[in-house]
Amino acid sequence: MDIFDYHAQKAAEATRPLAERMRPRNISEFVGQDHVVGAGSLIRHAIEEDRIFSMLLWGPPGCGKTTTTLVLVKLLEAMKLKVLLAAPTGRAAQRMIDVIGRESKTIHRLLEWQIGKFNKNEENPLDVDFLIVDECSMLDINLTASLLKAVPRHSQVLFIGDADQLPSVGAGNVLRDMITAEKIPCFRLTKIFRQAQESLIIGYAHQINIGKMPYIDSPFKKPEIWQDGADCLFLDSDEATQEQLSFIARVKKYQELKTAEHPDEPESNLYEFRVNEPLIPYETELTIPKKFQHVDIEKISKAQTRVDELLAVLKKVHPWSALYYGLSATDVVKKLYLEWIPKYFGNNIEIQIITPMTRGSLGTISLNKMIQESANPPQRGKSELQVGERILRVGDRVIHRRNNYDLGVFNGDIGVIRKIDNEELTCVVSFFPDQRLVEYKRDDIPELDLSYAITIHKSQGSEFGAVIIPVLTQHFKMLFRNLIYTGLTRARKLAVLVGTRKALAMAVKNQDTSQRQTYLKELLQHE
Repeated sequence: MDIFDYHAQKAAEATRPLAERMRPRNISEFVGQDHVVGAGSLIRHAIEEDRIFSMLLWGPPGCGKTTTTLVLVKLLEAMKLKVLLAAPTGRAAQRMIDVIGRESKTIHRLLEWQIGKFNKNEENPLDVDFLIVDECSMLDINLTASLLKAVPRHSQVLFIGDADQLPSVGAGNVLRDMITAEKIPCFRLTKIFRQAQESLIIGYAHQINIGKMPYIDSPFKKPEIWQDGADCLFLDSDEATQEQLSFIARVKKYQELKTAEHPDEPESNLYEFRVNEPLIPYETELTIPKKFQHVDIEKISKAQTRVDELLAVLKKVHPWSALYYGLSATDVVKKLYLEWIPKYFGNNIEIQIITPMTRGSLGTISLNKMIQESANPPQRGKSELQVGERILRVGDRVIHRRNNYDLGVFNGDIGVIRKIDNEELTCVVSFFPDQRLVEYKRDDIPELDLSYAITIHKSQGSEFGAVIIPVLTQHFKMLFRNLIYTGLTRARKLAVLVGTRKALAMAVKNQDTSQRQTYLKELLQHE
């Protein structure tokens, strides 16, 4: 019998009144173990006789939120209270099931959405004494309002999340507003425990969160790092920017024109009309912008590959850069997905590319097309559908792009296409984590998109075995500290950043100061 079961049994056997049988001294002893230090105040609030309606537990990964929740659930159940668990996404709900060992549902399923509305509301509330909601940084104002309407007044709600992650995709900033209003009891966990300290992912995430640039090793410097158990790597590489590509194209064109001026042909008769001579523009001088003054034009002219061209225009190249091996950042992402990660972590590990943007050579659109062509190419007998410019095949990894209550599939749900019927124009998708099958009719199929690569925003609330995160200056508009922090903490076993350390430093330094126009904080303060 472990410590959790022991104390739960003691609580169940007690017959004294609630406030008396849960004395602070006993609770302090209970949470005094290393894995739940700092959670004592929360548990006291949760089990006091004069209970409050809502509480909030927040902190970064590795600080004991999950373990504290497990302790609390066992105590509440021992006290014969009905506990429900919920989360905004199916993956987050499944994670609660895995670590707590109790049923957990998405908020939409908990509230029983049917025929355009939630069945659970003020008139038909949830049957619950204590509701625990995880991943609350994803909660938008509308979903939170629907959830709270369905909670009976005698019940309690515990919101759990990490306020330093990206805010919700929908309207509002619920978690941050609840904290800053200072009207709801908030319990922040900050200590990283011994087991979590062994994870480089968690250590680097904490450094990034306080604005400190982490030093992340590269397998190009230390090849043995793949076997050493490191769970976070940085592969230095780069991609040409639009400005660099434009300059390279101008240099190439200039060299073509110069060659055309002096064709390597036998001397012709001076009195013959030169009808085969190419037309040359009047101005053939090449103006080199200041930022490209260092470039050796001859190197660009002689470059045989796009990597050679990029090396020719870059002023500085990192000593461990993949460019020296003829690999651009796009090539590195492809190698990681198809070869390197499966080689060292096994073919069954779930790999997810999460990138800051949809556009660009390392945006979701380009990456999905590239990975699909290699990982799931067209084959005779393999069914496929064309949806606009997208092609969907059997075996493709896909994501649902908006809430569809009729199908019971929600924005951000990820699955695999199992069947396509080209005559009926339908397809069947198996969704993670429970492998439930959903049939898509013709009108529903446009809600699917490839998900070999998704945006970091779409990855919120999910965890993956391995994540690949492109970080380049082409994403400068999106390079914020909370974006990289959120992306890094999506990885369970391995996180690989691909790009330039300059771009990572930009993100670590750049704190998102944009303010969402909400009124929840003011409403709570005037309650």
